Amino acid sequence: MKVRVLTKGGALALALSAAGNASASDLMINGFASFYYGSQLDHKELPTDPHRGYGETGNFQYDSQFGLQFSSQLGDGLSATAQLTAEGRTSYESKLSWAFMKYELSDEWSVKAGRQRVPFFLFSDFQKVGYAYTWATAPDEVYNLGGLENTDGLMFEHLTDFGDFTSRTSFLFGSSSQTTNFGTRDLDIDNENQLGLFWDLTYDALTLHLTYTVSDLSISAYNDVGNGINEVLTGINAALALTEDELDQLTVDEDDVTYMGVGLSGDWGDWLAAAEYASVKIDNSPVSSDRAAWYVFGAYRWDAFTFGLTYADYSSPNNDDTIDVLTNKNIEATLQGAAAGAASGGDNFTAFSINQLSEGIPGVYRAGEESSSVTATVRYDYHPSASLKLEYIQEDITLDPEDGTGEQEFSPALVRVGIDLVF
Repeated sequence: MKVRVLTKGGALALALSAAGNASASDLMINGFASFYYGSQLDHKELPTDPHRGYGETGNFQYDSQFGLQFSSQLGDGLSATAQLTAEGRTSYESKLSWAFMKYELSDEWSVKAGRQRVPFFLFSDFQKVGYAYTWATAPDEVYNLGGLENTDGLMFEHLTDFGDFTSRTSFLFGSSSQTTNFGTRDLDIDNENQLGLFWDLTYDALTLHLTYTVSDLSISAYNDVGNGINEVLTGINAALALTEDELDQLTVDEDDVTYMGVGLSGDWGDWLAAAEYASVKIDNSPVSSDRAAWYVFGAYRWDAFTFGLTYADYSSPNNDDTIDVLTNKNIEATLQGAAAGAASGGDNFTAFSINQLSEGIPGVYRAGEESSSVTATVRYDYHPSASLKLEYIQEDITLDPEDGTGEQEFSPALVRVGIDLVF
């Protein structure tokens, strides 16, 4: 069975016909939807609750979503595109995740301007369209970038054939600013001055994908905690104030980020396979300063069924320099002492604020993690435009908070069942 691709370079498109030169026949409307139920099998094995969007009780919301596509060619090589989606994980808030124009400069060159998806991955073009691949969702270990998938800017694309090969090279300059949810906390994330180079090479059934990007990253939650710690230490004694280098280890304020990725996929009809590797390095980052993730996937198609198996691995270690700052400055004990002093003096508000800082340190600065997972997926294409999927994920997770309690190990298991469709 061959997957129907909605549009090249994306899942949804909205054509803007304000110029008035597009007729009604030029307007195309498509869409996609996913409706899933998921449940963790043993909530005692969860490192956090919820984990992967699911907790002690199952829910129908987290991986469910709905999107619409409107597209139109405006003539003379010009088109306008946008993407509207509503996702269960964000309480079905409708958002315009894409909004860009595209102009074909020549037969091989084109340029896009506006908000668009960054092609980090093999399946970035249709990552939100669950019907387009075997999994319920693409592997979190590699594909979860915490809301940095889109950017506002310019992308130049060169598409050409040479011999039996097809090459697509993209050059990106952009930035993004958004608020995303992390547990119970809203994070303001600014990813500025992003430069990217992306290359896809296709030969017969094989596709190779390479990615390299650099940018300047700022995350409000780290900066709020780091600057708050420094204010308390300075208030206690000016000699305790953090140096500029020490403060850099506790904040994410225009830190240099380098992302490198490589992927390879193949589709031979009955058999299909894919593998991807991603590396994220952040200079002077409090945590996850050297993140690496990868997966290998294989599947077999039998009539209307597809049986898939995926192994994925993820490593996000603590930053040793950050741990050294916390330890050498004895920050947590100092904050606890300051909170106790404020409470004894009757200043309960200050005591509460300092305690909040102190309690946030383990989750912010000692959140290193290593994990691996095995995912078994069964897909049944019961309709030309819809598929039913059943998926089981078994994980092994090791948390190393480095706070004297030693490693913590968890082995959660998640079951998901749902329907993906395009229309």
